[in-house]
Amino acid sequence: MAAMAFESIVIDPELQGAAELGILEIDGVRVQESSTELKQMLNGLAGEYAAKYQDVPTGQIPAVRAIRGIFHKSGVDPTRYRPSSESLLRRAVKSKGLYFINSAVDLVNYFSLRMLFPMGLYDASRLEPPIAWRIGQEGESYEGIGRDRLNLAHFPLLVDAEGPFGSPISDSMRTRVTEECRRILWITFAPPGTAIPLDQFADTMIRFNGGLVEVMYQC
Repeated sequence: MAAMAFESIVIDPELQGAAELGILEIDGVRVQESSTELKQMLNGLAGEYAAKYQDVPTGQIPAVRAIRGIFHKSGVDPTRYRPSSESLLRRAVKSKGLYFINSAVDLVNYFSLRMLFPMGLYDASRLEPPIAWRIGQEGESYEGIGRDRLNLAHFPLLVDAEGPFGSPISDSMRTRVTEECRRILWITFAPPGTAIPLDQFADTMIRFNGGLVEVMYQC
């Protein structure tokens, strides 16, 4: 599949205005075990947020409330199926420790926790354009990363030509990023009106994993 394949995402009318999407495609990455520096960054942020939010009900945090609005728009209960960013925060606050996966996934988890926005990271070579963002339909499902098979009805979904592959809740095993991945697609789900710092995301990803930005935009 040629690079520059993800220069546009079709947004379903039902989700228009529900969120800002930040899209980064980076080619030539070298995914490996996370460095000590990256692990310290993630653990340090988890500790900082554990102290900051330990006495704050999750639903009262403005960023969390704003992201839950995306789920209300699609018709799924965000207290039953939580945004991935909120799940990271809950693990941090409960001092459960965050998982280390690899140098690309861990960096995305760092920014997801820092900004409290759900973010998806995908092996772009496993995707077949076009990509759409729409509401999940009855009967749709996939095997989620670290989860059983998910019933995707009413999930806000990312879908390619082969079917659903991602959501702000949990992404699919089909497009997960491993150390064999060389081209990534990083999608951020932010509250409406948010300016997503894609330059910072890209610079930090390249610092830890190498590569060159092929696509970068917000829609």
